[in-house]
Amino acid sequence: MSFTPEEMRTKTAFYNYVKSDAGPERQGLSAFYKDEHGAVFHTYSTYARGIDLLNSTYNCLDMAPKGRDEDGPEGPQAWVRHHDRYED
Repeated sequence: MSFTPEEMRTKTAFYNYVKSDAGPERQGLSAFYKDEHGAVFHTYSTYARGIDLLNSTYNCLDMAPKGRDEDGPEGPQAWVRHHDRYED
């Protein structure tokens, strides 16, 4: 999901069924069903921790001795390193 600068500035981004102060993008998964008459039904959605099973990195970390190490001094997910944001 992506949010506009206005939604982020005014903290009106609609994420996980509530208005929040989301960042520019957040994860989510939705499933839909289209019946024989063409009607589309929203059958399932999950956000935030609900998509953990889809991220194989989390599955591996959950089996490691320190797990995700989310209680570290730098805060939650301090271990994440973006491929395009490394320091020189």
